[in-house]
Amino acid sequence: MAELSAEEVMDVNILLAMNKCMGEMAHTLQYKHTQQVKQRIKHVVRTVDLYEREIDKILRRSIGSQEAVESIYDSIMDLILEAKEIALKNYNNGNTTPDERKNDDSSPKKT
Repeated sequence: MAELSAEEVMDVNILLAMNKCMGEMAHTLQYKHTQQVKQRIKHVVRTVDLYEREIDKILRRSIGSQEAVESIYDSIMDLILEAKEIALKNYNNGNTTPDERKNDDSSPKKT
């Protein structure tokens, strides 16, 4: 593997942080999905975890790099939670498009 530039290392750190965010969001929805969908989500998470281990081996990432991933993860999760609050507030206030309202089925159902 060619040596990565500082910008490329940052891209890898962002990718790893986003995977952690996806894993956390998927975990919170695990009881809402059908078994087939859960398996697909788990497969994606496992694949990116394998990628992270490979990157750790190749780059011999330092503790500072892992701390960078955690910092990026915290920032992304804060943004996701803020966006979720705003989206729910807009939805509850009727600030959505007619298509979003028409396609909404408020009865809980598994996807």
